Amino acid sequence: MLLSRTAEDIYWLGRHLERTDALARIVREHTRLLIDLPVDVDSDWSALLAITGSGELLYERYPRAGEDEVMTFLMADVANPSSLIRTVSAARENFRTARPSLPNSAWECLNALHLDVVAKAGDCRRRSDRIDLTDSVTTSMQRLIGILSTVVSRDDAWRFLELGRAIERADMTTRVIDVRAGALMSSAQPCPSDLPPADRSPYEDVRWLGVLRCLGAQHMYRRSCAASVEGESVVGFLIGDPHFPRSVRHCVEEASMLLRALPERHGTKRALAELRNVIDSVPVGPLRAEALHTYLDDTQLVLAELHDTIEDAYFALTTAETTPVGPNSAGSNPAGSKGADLATTGTPPTRAEQAGAQRSSATHDGDLGAQRLVVA
Repeated sequence: MLLSRTAEDIYWLGRHLERTDALARIVREHTRLLIDLPVDVDSDWSALLAITGSGELLYERYPRAGEDEVMTFLMADVANPSSLIRTVSAARENFRTARPSLPNSAWECLNALHLDVVAKAGDCRRRSDRIDLTDSVTTSMQRLIGILSTVVSRDDAWRFLELGRAIERADMTTRVIDVRAGALMSSAQPCPSDLPPADRSPYEDVRWLGVLRCLGAQHMYRRSCAASVEGESVVGFLIGDPHFPRSVRHCVEEASMLLRALPERHGTKRALAELRNVIDSVPVGPLRAEALHTYLDDTQLVLAELHDTIEDAYFALTTAETTPVGPNSAGSNPAGSKGADLATTGTPPTRAEQAGAQRSSATHDGDLGAQRLVVA
């Protein structure tokens, strides 16, 4: 038996775990990329803010977006709901409220990670300390996911956990491609693949390799694409490879499989069909920055719609019910009840920022509420 409140906590645990791992990887690989590049190459720390969608909040709290300010904001600022320390804390709280459904060994691992992040996140202005912490976070996350993968029964609790991870992973992959790859495929320049190798930027391969490393994809890309690192093949691999676990297509297929195994609810099939249609509409021919940006905007919007459908179907109060379901009642403000998401600092009109505002990546912290039976 699985109650709606417990299912929601486990789903958000999966999202927060995946976000913790993704943020640690992105910060680490961006730092390493700048170490690899010559000192006269400009350092663009705003790219990290664009991925998390938290740029406006940073400028409200800091006078500029230099390396020290961005790292403090992303790693240790408790006022930033997308910071590492807040994300790990949210995951810990989700786990705490769902402990009867999950193994103690995983709780001990997550609790140790939380203590480590709290103790060290404030020291991340130094690059060596930052890399040490992000390496530690990534290792701890691999250990934690290994425990959950090997000792949790393949029941509905596990399905909600993996569903949260799959949706978060797909969303983060689109964000990394949109910001990092989109910047490299500037529409103001000829398509990089149209240029002979001698005419390309001497650092282009290093930057594209950095995109792959942000998602842990460099080795599998080399196995799949024997050629050198090229922009179009990198983007194609990260979006459409059906076998790589962090590709958008693989994440969508995994979410589809998990939803089919859960009790059927109204709207889930339609939301999945819309998501598949968008994934299959990837532009053909030479890929340009504008077309890529539009495609990824659409993907982020339908991912947000899928998340909303899951919340309405399994966690939220429907109009036919007379008691609250889970932490939030119908018509409540998700940002108010769950905290701000990665991009709730305003609602600009672009589709990408609409997706960020709709993306319910808020910090659901396991508030108590009435319980509904999801699975018996």
